[in-house]
Amino acid sequence: MRVIFLEDVPGTADAGEVREVKNGFARNFLLPRSLATAATVDALQRTNAIQKVAVDKRVKESSDWQVVADAIAGSHVVIEARVGPTGRLFGAVTGRHIADKLAELTGRPLEHRQVLLGEAIHDPGDYNVSVRLYREVQASVKVSVVPEGYLEQQAAGRTDEIEEAVAEEQPEAETAEEQADAEVPKAKAPKAKAKARARAKAKAEAIDDTTGEDAEEEPEE
Repeated sequence: MRVIFLEDVPGTADAGEVREVKNGFARNFLLPRSLATAATVDALQRTNAIQKVAVDKRVKESSDWQVVADAIAGSHVVIEARVGPTGRLFGAVTGRHIADKLAELTGRPLEHRQVLLGEAIHDPGDYNVSVRLYREVQASVKVSVVPEGYLEQQAAGRTDEIEEAVAEEQPEAETAEEQADAEVPKAKAPKAKAKARARAKAKAEAIDDTTGEDAEEEPEE
């Protein structure tokens, strides 16, 4: 069947191109999704307009996906998987798993076909994976496949380190408080002594005044 493509279909044709495709592919996939239409005389006259719209759309899509590429470039994706007694994975990590993790990271859904993994991953380890987001827009990410429970163990280890650090700092803080408390009485000692001397002097003067009054009031013989 001869069709004209209305949208870019990666690996098949770009919008505006006229191609011969299998009838089943056209009727079951291209036509229901409005990706192509039968190459009639009227449709062929719209070829230039279709191509212009497609070019504008590619520019916008390329710009949007470049933002995503910049966000994930060099990022580190960790995927937990069950590991058997031989050290190999039960099952495998596929492009679908990586695409889902990147979708969580970017908030934008990705197709597993965008992850250029090649073969599925069957062993734990670190892998550099290329992601083709849109036509010429690509990014490279690091994928670490680890045994189940690894992230939980790592989190528990960090918690223990924090608690140990707090425990080490607490005695130092208590010692500093004790030293500060010990310095306070020392700082107050001169003032306390001055006040004591003032009270003693006042008391002595009061006694002298009382003695003088008694002497003046003693009767003559």
